[in-house]
Amino acid sequence: MENKDKKPKKGFSRRKFLAISGSGVAGTLALLYFGQGAIRRKISDFTSEMEIPADVSNFDHKLWFEVNADNTITLKSPKAEMGQGIFTGFAMLAAEELDIAVEKIKVVHANSLNGLLSNTGGSNSTSSFYVTIREVAATLRETLKLQASKLWNIPVASISTKDGMLTAGDKQLSYADLAKQITKWETTETPALRPSSQFKYVGKQQKRIDLPDKVLGKPIYGIDTTLPDMVYGAMLYSPYVKGTLKSADTSSAKNSAGVLKIVEETNWIGVVATSRYATQTAVEKIKAEWDYNPNVSTKDLEKLITVGNGKEVNIQNDGDTGSVTDEVLTGEFRTPIGFHGNLEPSIVVADYKDNKITLYASFQNPAYLQTSVAEALDLNTEDVAIMPTYMGGGFGRKAFKSNAVEAAKLSKAVGKPVHLLATRQQEFQNGYVRPNTHHVLKGKVSKEGKILAFEHHLATGPMIFNSVPAIAETILGADFIVAGHGARCPYHVTNIKTTVWHNNLPFETSIWRGVGMFANTFAIESFMDELAHRAGVNPLKLRIDHCDDTPQLVRRKKLLEIIGEKSGWHLPKSEGIGRGLAVCDDRKTVSAAVVEVKIVDGAIKVVKVTQAIDPGKIINPDGIRQQVEGATMMAISATLYEQGTVENGQFVQTNFHNYQVVRLSDTPEIEVILHEGSEVPSGVGEPPLSPIAPAIANAIFDLTGKRLRSLPLQLAFQAASNL
Repeated sequence: MENKDKKPKKGFSRRKFLAISGSGVAGTLALLYFGQGAIRRKISDFTSEMEIPADVSNFDHKLWFEVNADNTITLKSPKAEMGQGIFTGFAMLAAEELDIAVEKIKVVHANSLNGLLSNTGGSNSTSSFYVTIREVAATLRETLKLQASKLWNIPVASISTKDGMLTAGDKQLSYADLAKQITKWETTETPALRPSSQFKYVGKQQKRIDLPDKVLGKPIYGIDTTLPDMVYGAMLYSPYVKGTLKSADTSSAKNSAGVLKIVEETNWIGVVATSRYATQTAVEKIKAEWDYNPNVSTKDLEKLITVGNGKEVNIQNDGDTGSVTDEVLTGEFRTPIGFHGNLEPSIVVADYKDNKITLYASFQNPAYLQTSVAEALDLNTEDVAIMPTYMGGGFGRKAFKSNAVEAAKLSKAVGKPVHLLATRQQEFQNGYVRPNTHHVLKGKVSKEGKILAFEHHLATGPMIFNSVPAIAETILGADFIVAGHGARCPYHVTNIKTTVWHNNLPFETSIWRGVGMFANTFAIESFMDELAHRAGVNPLKLRIDHCDDTPQLVRRKKLLEIIGEKSGWHLPKSEGIGRGLAVCDDRKTVSAAVVEVKIVDGAIKVVKVTQAIDPGKIINPDGIRQQVEGATMMAISATLYEQGTVENGQFVQTNFHNYQVVRLSDTPEIEVILHEGSEVPSGVGEPPLSPIAPAIANAIFDLTGKRLRSLPLQLAFQAASNL
């Protein structure tokens, strides 16, 4: 299509915004270095409220949409579908402006050769594209009308669109039939978007458009990728944290059946063979010795990550908490190392030919794949093509570390496409993990239920420093942006202080679904319950009473009132049932949960979860319910069971047989309440996760009088029961 539009479109303003943002970050980092404390607090203020923007700046509709011969529309998604249902939401947004049924919009992954690619994470897929997709779709609609006006020699204003058809009087043409007749296109300016009052699809139940194909096994996940002449790879990595290769004897492996090539690098050995079985057989024949530190254990990690150890960075300091000295309540909380447990291990199919490479991968961050492989193979980034596939779960694990470099080097070594699938053990032992945390909270509440002072000291390893320039750690001092996400006191209290204590762990740590919000909400919302009981105040009332008239706290207060009414919080409980409450504000979305528990055979049993969520504008109610239900189950798993441990310099957990996760029998009754609290959508994937852990802990206290302050709660409950 030819674009004769000379006037800047709305998209240009976003490009300028991104450029200004980049300059702003650079300037901010420089100021941070010299200003430190006060500016770090300002940055913490800003990032705690920050919306993560879409990292695309090209709004040419040809990169987003294709009109197909069967009069369907293909939308090439820059974001990855990893089970969260964004393809359905994207189709609904496009349908609103294209005047075509949702079912006639096919959403596929864009690739680096035919469209735009964007990082998938931070719960921003739908919210960041809420306007963009509608703008590009509206531009395509008006472009089609312009082309029809030229064909029919009539004014554009006389043409209407409905159900994929253009109509003017007795003239009628489908989008597809028009597209066939046009050889030279003109693109219109982006028109004004339709108001939400005219929405036909947004806000209404919509079945997932990818469901039929998934039921029939049609979508292609990374593991399903096959190419002509493809062979298989397998890797040998150190089973020890930060272990390095000392020596290796590969002679037996080289003579193993089917082996084509063995590639040795500083810290790994790769085998290429004609089948996956042959590669694994050969890997098992390699005799390797590793240098590592055997004196690393969970006890050492807990000592390292303890408030008072490491770099101290204050990120919130309002009033004077030091002026409140008597009758101060103190609570100490811990969360363990967490694995992601994504069903699909890391998978890449690499095809190296003529100094170019194509990567077929299920990965959240295509830019990371492209740059890391380009650097490793000394290629230009444009010579690394990325072909995203459906993803079998990500949860942050597939954002910053993959086996793409290894697959690329193996493919280059044999001159064939190589299919490289990580083993489950490698997924546990050679990826990255959620860091363990330690929290010390102090507070004072009056007899009337007014919180007079609130302090939170968080000790944590970083989640962000593996994905930003190394100087960021020096300048920021601590990861208060990602690991510290949710550490600030979210309530209206006169005297507040929040401090992050930073130490690096002896293995890679990075993002996990909800990032720091999960651990910080567990500590803060558990402590709010303790303050309520100290004052003899209903925990729901204490929270509501500390919501002022700022927009987010108004939404929090409203949602607390809703959950109080809908969950039966004010009604008597059944015998043997404990009831707990928690709330959080994450990605501009407010989530509140009331959990009911009982004790069965000496263990905690969650019997009911009522979760209310205010995600701003509701796009697909059914999709949001699915997200809340999924997040609830993942949170129950992380709360009751999951714990990564290290002994003798090695992660103990190697698979799900020794890393317990939630089972179907753990599924409680889940009721989801939706409340539309604003005119724009906010994140949904992560926010419903975080209220669950403190709500369960508070319910256990309600039932047993035992205050559990460390995860996983099943272990903490057993320990408390044995006292």
